[in-house]
Amino acid sequence: MKRYKHVETGVVLETTSKIIGKAWVRLDEVPATKSEETTEEYVEEEIDLEEMTKAELVSFAKEHGIKINERDTKDKIIETIAKHFD
Repeated sequence: MKRYKHVETGVVLETTSKIIGKAWVRLDEVPATKSEETTEEYVEEEIDLEEMTKAELVSFAKEHGIKINERDTKDKIIETIAKHFD
């Protein structure tokens, strides 16, 4: 698991996905303090689904409890994942 902190809001995420964007900094193996609340919040624009392979998308969906049909096209899987986070 990787931990990221949003520099403007202070939100801390734990995820297996790579978060991209200037507003997020990686917290390398730093334990959470009592005053720091870990919140799982996924910001759609920070995770580039288009850059993921179909296998990565399937894995991502499973990690987040999103039901998909693995036989669907990559575009359909992306659409299903995006709808889940709307």
